Amino acid sequence: MFLENDLQQAAYNSPSGKRQTFIYENVSRETDLKTAAFTFPEMDGALIQSLGLGGRSFPLKCIFSGPKCKKEADSFEKLLEERGHGILEHPVYGRINVVPTGKIKRIDNLVDGVNEATVETTFSETIVDDDNSVFEVATKDALENAMDLYEESATNDFVDKIETNSPESRMQLQSVFKKQADSVFKGMEKLVSLSSSEEMKYEKWLKEAKSFIVGIENDFNKIALYANEVARTMVKVARLPSTISIGALEKISKYSAMIKDIADGAKAEPFGASAISNQYAATNLFLGSMIASLSYGLAITAQNANTITGENADGAGGFSSRSDVLKALAQVAEIFNEYSGYVDSQNKKNVFIDTGDNYEKVLNVVIISAKALEEAAFNLPVMRIIVLDRDRQLFELLAELYGADGFNRQDQFINDNKLTADEIVLIPMGREVRYYV
Repeated sequence: MFLENDLQQAAYNSPSGKRQTFIYENVSRETDLKTAAFTFPEMDGALIQSLGLGGRSFPLKCIFSGPKCKKEADSFEKLLEERGHGILEHPVYGRINVVPTGKIKRIDNLVDGVNEATVETTFSETIVDDDNSVFEVATKDALENAMDLYEESATNDFVDKIETNSPESRMQLQSVFKKQADSVFKGMEKLVSLSSSEEMKYEKWLKEAKSFIVGIENDFNKIALYANEVARTMVKVARLPSTISIGALEKISKYSAMIKDIADGAKAEPFGASAISNQYAATNLFLGSMIASLSYGLAITAQNANTITGENADGAGGFSSRSDVLKALAQVAEIFNEYSGYVDSQNKKNVFIDTGDNYEKVLNVVIISAKALEEAAFNLPVMRIIVLDRDRQLFELLAELYGADGFNRQDQFINDNKLTADEIVLIPMGREVRYYV
């Protein structure tokens, strides 16, 4: 452990301008490398595409010692809870614009570390625009507008890229489109089945949309004739159910399953090189619509929510803490990177001309949605982890952590910490428990 005089002093400056120093142990820095991996039939190995650098994070064990250590640690935790970005004065890497992310873990070691309190957290570097234009509030209108622009772009892109000059090309398009649409409707029916009674309108609308699409699919000559209506309908099929009130992780899971089915279907080219344009037109329509709709749906649901935690967290789009939002953002970013890799790989075949406009519209939806989710995250509680310094009764501990609301939090607390029957009676000293503040 380094003392303050051994190396450069470490400190955190909160968004409100308050500064607090701390002692630290070994320091580290983590940098995400953005990559996408692609495998191909009848070829060993994988193509790894480099997509640049992601964010940098700085996990730190912040130590406070002396007779006022608990008070100093409490004060430091308050600084970490402030909304906005702060400045980390790192002992090795200097001054960095950061936002505390993930979990805050508090340890008061009363046996081996008398007069010492520890707070573990991760500071993630953030981009700061001096004009604050980057951090303009992502309103619901901005999200709706981004999706409207994508819908128009995706429809035009599909119409421009399909090849329907011959009966053979129309049959190729029919086969590819039907396979992808079947995957989407199958997944959407599962998603909509989880919706509340107030949202049953989606189920009715989905049946009508499926009836229309199936009618077009059954006559391959109609696909060219109604290409505009078909594409627009499929974008809406992906978009409209995305805001239903289910847990965020469940929503990501359902959309991810559909995206995987679409991507797997795109790996095969049953009609050879002549069908690449139709294959890409259909696949790009479905993949882009799924990714844009998932991002949009998570953001809209989170924006519509009040600050609700625990069992009622579905009202906040299933997000119970800031770390949940960050996990969702990471998953959306990963899915988008895979989509980006697919678009690049198809463009390299030089079979069609792609202006990139549709890709930009998907990216725009993802970026605005990410802003909205980040803003919603600040209204959600921070997850804290503490190590019990003595045996504790459940209700006594809940009263200390949550005050008068402790009784209402017992089921949430038991589930979050997976307490056993014995632990519900008496939680032992040294047990690590988590709660939200």
